[in-house]
Amino acid sequence: MYTNRPNLATRTKIVATMGPASWDEPILSNLLSAGVDVARINCSHADHESIRRQVARIRRAAMKLGRPIAILLDLQGPKIRTGKVPVPLVLAPGDTLTVVMSRDHVGEGFKVGTTYPEMAGDVTVGDLVLFADGALGGVVSAVRFDPEVPAEVDIEMDIGGELGSFKGINLPGVDMSVPCLTEKDLADLAVGLEVGVDYVALSFVQGAADVVRLHMEMDKLGIRVPVIAKIEKPKAVERIDAILEVAEGVMVARGDLGVEVSIEKVPVYQKAIIAAAHRHGALCITATQMLDSMERNPRPTRAETTDVANAILDGTDAIMLSGETATGKYPVEAVRMMDKISREVEGSEFFKTSRDDLLPKLKGMAGVVARSAVYAAKENARPLVIFTWSGETAKQASKARPRGPIFALTPNARVADQLCLAWGVTPVIVPTVHTTDELIEVGEETLLQLGLIKRGEEIVILAGRAPRQGATNLMKVHLAGAED
Repeated sequence: MYTNRPNLATRTKIVATMGPASWDEPILSNLLSAGVDVARINCSHADHESIRRQVARIRRAAMKLGRPIAILLDLQGPKIRTGKVPVPLVLAPGDTLTVVMSRDHVGEGFKVGTTYPEMAGDVTVGDLVLFADGALGGVVSAVRFDPEVPAEVDIEMDIGGELGSFKGINLPGVDMSVPCLTEKDLADLAVGLEVGVDYVALSFVQGAADVVRLHMEMDKLGIRVPVIAKIEKPKAVERIDAILEVAEGVMVARGDLGVEVSIEKVPVYQKAIIAAAHRHGALCITATQMLDSMERNPRPTRAETTDVANAILDGTDAIMLSGETATGKYPVEAVRMMDKISREVEGSEFFKTSRDDLLPKLKGMAGVVARSAVYAAKENARPLVIFTWSGETAKQASKARPRGPIFALTPNARVADQLCLAWGVTPVIVPTVHTTDELIEVGEETLLQLGLIKRGEEIVILAGRAPRQGATNLMKVHLAGAED
C-alpha cells in the first residue's frame, strides 16, 4: 500500500526506460528517488517474462518508497528490415540496389531481401528509401512484378556505404499497408494489460485509425488504458489533429522521425506536435537522445542541456531518457541531471512567459470547472486541490498550467499511478468517502500531515457534490485547517 510520499521534484515529468542498467531493485529505487515519474518498458527488447518481471520490480520499488509510479508499455510496431546478408554489401552513389520481396532471400552483390514483402505494392518510382537509420539511401527507379518469382524494387543509391543484415528500412512519406499492430504487439499488449501497465505507446502511427484499432484490441481484452501515439512519420505529423481526437497523448519520437524527415525539420516538428497536444488537452512526451552522451559520460553536453530546457519551454508534459537509463553507465546521474535542468528552467521568467502562451482546449463540465479553478488559483499561486475518481479533471487542470501546485486526491490507485505522467500533478491516495464534506475533511488532513499545504493557507478546492466519477462540479476557495 502507498504511504503517500509523493515525488515533488519537478513539474515536468521524467520518463526513464528500463533495461540492464536499471533492472536491479537498488538502482531502480535510486532512479525513483532521483525523480523518475514514469518507467518505460521497451517491447523491442523485452519478452513476456521480462515484461512481467520488470512490472513487478517497478511496483515493489514504488511501494517501498511509498509513492505512485506510472508504467508505460512501448509496443515495438512493424519494424521493416533488410534480410540476412552474410557479407555486408558495399554500395556507392549511383549503384542500383535491388530489394527482393522475400524474407528468405540471402543478400549478395547488389540484391537484398526484406522482412516486408508488401513494400513493392506500397512504393512508386521516385519514392525515397532509407536504410540503417538513414546512413544509406536512394530513390525507387523501378518496381517489377512477376507471378513466378518475388517482386523486386530497384533503388538508385544517392548515399552509399555498407549494408548488413537486418538493418532498418524507412519509407518517408509512404502510406504503408502493414498494420501498425503486429502479432508480437498483440501478445505483448495482452501481457502488459494483465500485469497492470498504466499506458500503452503505439509505434509508427500513420493515422487515427491505428489508435482506434488499439482501443478495439484493448476492449477485446476487457481493459482499456490511455494510449500514447508515437509521432515518427511525416503522415502522422500531417494528421496530428485527427490522431489527437482519439489518442490520450503523443510522443515526439525524434529517432525515427529524424530519419523519416530532413533532420533540420525535427525541432520545428517538435514544437508543432507539442502545440497540437496542448490544443487538444492531451499529454505529450518528448523523447530520444535528450542526454545521449550520458550513456558514456557522467555529464551531458551543453547542447543536450539546452535541448532538454527547450522541450520544457515548448510545454512538453514529460521528458524521456532512453539508452541513458536502459544501458548507460550513469542512469541515476542522468535522472538527477534532468531533474536539475527542470528545476532551473521552471524557476525562470522564460518558463512563466511560455506557460502563459498555452491555450488548451478543455472538455466538458470538468474542463469548465478546471479552467475556473486555475484562474482562481493564480492569485498568490494558491495550491489547487482536486478530488478525482477518473483523473480527468486533474489532467485538464494540468493543461491550463496553473502557477501553484496541483494535488490530485483519489481513492483509485490506478488513477494515482496514471497521473504521474500529467504535468505538475502530485497524486495522493485518500480513502473512499461518501459525502463532499468528508472528502474535503479527509483530503485536507492528509495534505496537512504530508506537509504539502500549511495550516491557514488559502487553497482552491475542486470536487463533486457527490463523490463519484464524472461529478466534478464544485469549486471553493478554502482556508486550510479552518472551520467553514
